[in-house]
Order: sequence, then C-alpha cells, then structure tokens
Amino acid sequence: MTLRTVKSENLRQITIQPAKSLVEMAGEEDDLEWKGLDRLLVQFWITHSIRPQIMYRAGSNGRKDLGDCAKGLLPELTRKELVDLVEI
Repeated sequence: MTLRTVKSENLRQITIQPAKSLVEMAGEEDDLEWKGLDRLLVQFWITHSIRPQIMYRAGSNGRKDLGDCAKGLLPELTRKELVDLVEI
C-alpha cells in the first residue's frame, strides 16, 4: 500500500526486507498481493529506472532456494532481471 501512495518524483530506491524468509512466505501469502507488488515494482522500473532490492538472510535453504521463491513471488521482475537479491 505504501508504494501505491508514495510521491514517486522523490523516490530513488526501493528496498524490501520481509519479516519472514521468502521461503516461508512463498507457501502462505496471497498470490494476488504478490502479483500486484510484482506489477507495481516493474512499473517503477519502467517509469523511474528504480531497481528494487529484496533483502534476505541466508539460512539452511541457501540462495538457490531463495531465487526459486523470488521467481514464484515476483515472476516478471525476476524474469526481466530487474531485482537485486541482497544477503544481510
């Protein structure tokens, strides 16, 4: 909701740091919400060249599993390689 109401002319960076791991969220979150976020982030890239970052903690699942989850949650962003996955 915050991204939909932000004054985009002042926005320079989008960083998302989920409270849960992407692996956990992939199985329980609403697909429509993620699809909406995916479209919104792609639109920010198209209109303002803002490349979003998704922060994550590497755990026993490792980066490969995280990439698979990101592809499922944010398919257009990951397909077009418009997102950075950043380990914290």
